[in-house]
Amino acid sequence: MKSHMLRISKIYHYTTVKSIFDDYLCVWHGIRLYSNKTNNIMSNLRNKSWSKELVIEEIRAWHEAAKPLYSHYMRQNFQELLAAGIRYYGTWRNAVEAANIPYDSVRKYRDWSKERIIETIQRLQKDGVDLSFRSMMLSKYAPMVYAAIRPNHFGSWKDALTAAGLAPEEIYRYRSWDDDSILSAIRRLKEEGADLSSKKMDETSNPLIATARRRFGNWGTAVERAGINYNEVRRRRRWTRELVIQEIQQLRASGADLRSGEIRHQHPALFAAACKPRFFGSWTKALQAVEETPAPVATSVA
Repeated sequence: MKSHMLRISKIYHYTTVKSIFDDYLCVWHGIRLYSNKTNNIMSNLRNKSWSKELVIEEIRAWHEAAKPLYSHYMRQNFQELLAAGIRYYGTWRNAVEAANIPYDSVRKYRDWSKERIIETIQRLQKDGVDLSFRSMMLSKYAPMVYAAIRPNHFGSWKDALTAAGLAPEEIYRYRSWDDDSILSAIRRLKEEGADLSSKKMDETSNPLIATARRRFGNWGTAVERAGINYNEVRRRRRWTRELVIQEIQQLRASGADLRSGEIRHQHPALFAAACKPRFFGSWTKALQAVEETPAPVATSVA
């Protein structure tokens, strides 16, 4: 009996050890595969042929994707670009500003005064940005939120919004809505005779339009899902490549500042249209297309 139990114990021990060993091998092979894949990706980045032009292009692409550009974040997420920027421009600040991006706007530890926070919140609200805490923390404005919630500033993001003259409950109340609730709100506004164009909604019902954009992709789709013909309410022009070029030519003729940051703030619709993949893909390429397009000849009336 004792011998029989010992044999069973040995069999059980062997089975357990073999199972554990098999699991270990699976994990080990998985780690090797992942490690090789990661090493290949990092090797490709390290072996990238950098130039001053490519550094500027990558910085602008990173910025247009609304990703943070402060040095600590870049060191953790795109060290190769950071190193190339410093190599070609001396400092990371110089590289960012060479891309026509004010470095003070991307610094993590920017000197955020209470007045500057309020001013920025009001500008973002006017531009139709989702000001909910979660959205802001995932955006390039996260450093401003950190500054706003400090005890020596506002203490909380809600109090910062209130200080900027906004109603936090209006900003947050749509976040828990489902699709039907959003569509019902759009139909109610239509029945009340409200202007449902995206421009007007950004001005009067920013939380609703921001939530609708997150749920349906864009405001036009949400309006259509509510059973309303968006072409009948839209106020913005239908952009084409030719129209984008024409608008840029007119701005240049008037002496306007054509840097991307200025156009994004002063002419957001034009900037967005120029950056669409089906048109030019970026503001820089749109400007290049303008340079290659003959300016219209002015005609005088006899």
